[in-house]
Amino acid sequence: MLSALLLSGCASSGKRDSGHDSAKAKAPNGAPAAPASSGPPPAVKWRGVPLLSAAPRPPEADFVRRWKLTLPVNQVGAPSGTAVELPVAAPTAPWLSRAADGSLTFWAPVAGARTANSEHARTELVSTRDFSFGSAVHMLSALLSVAQAPSETNDVCVGQVHGGGPIRSVAFVMLHWRDGNIVAVVKQALQGSDSRTVTVFAGVPLGARFGYTITDQGNGSVAITVTYNGETRQVTRHAKAVFLGTDERFQAGDYQQAVTSGSPADGGRVTFYGLTAS
Repeated sequence: MLSALLLSGCASSGKRDSGHDSAKAKAPNGAPAAPASSGPPPAVKWRGVPLLSAAPRPPEADFVRRWKLTLPVNQVGAPSGTAVELPVAAPTAPWLSRAADGSLTFWAPVAGARTANSEHARTELVSTRDFSFGSAVHMLSALLSVAQAPSETNDVCVGQVHGGGPIRSVAFVMLHWRDGNIVAVVKQALQGSDSRTVTVFAGVPLGARFGYTITDQGNGSVAITVTYNGETRQVTRHAKAVFLGTDERFQAGDYQQAVTSGSPADGGRVTFYGLTAS
């Protein structure tokens, strides 16, 4: 449950697909301003389950049990070399900060430590619970906003279905906020860069709250749903057979997609108001 968590790697190469499969509405013209709001946000629902409540309860027990945390610093705390992974996720300022309402803000500078198989620094939660893809329904749902993106690429990966075990270097499904669009990248092979890219929702500006759900439907297909400003759009993609039965896990946070920058203040900043994995 959402209130039990918060309020309790991403390549972009490959072919593009710009179509929407279902829940399709007319796309906005350009990037609109984020809707004004006052007071606590209303509940956002997927499949009838509320993902945000006005008064969520503290998350510590589930937060500790369900997630590890990758930081953009090395073992001595310097923003260089190999990124450290905390086996127990916890707010670690300035990289991961908790607000009074229970939301979590992730900060990942471009000039940060990186994991062994990536060019990009990140502050990212890594689920401790792997699953066999295609064996049953598994879902990652979030409510979030992207406040800052790196100047080089204007691109932050905010959710993943990522390989575990023997394929832990393989990012299978990656969801990006990219230059005002919510874009999914689905890998087509266990090795190499072959992937398919689809724009799920266009016109989501910096600072705007939106929701997403990434679903392993248990039948070899992946559904990606995005909700913004009262509209919901979904795409479904059938995975290549090589991914059936592979060891996968969910990851979520701020995986900024730039490599170089001249400023230590350049990077990605993302706030999660709710997050569930099941």
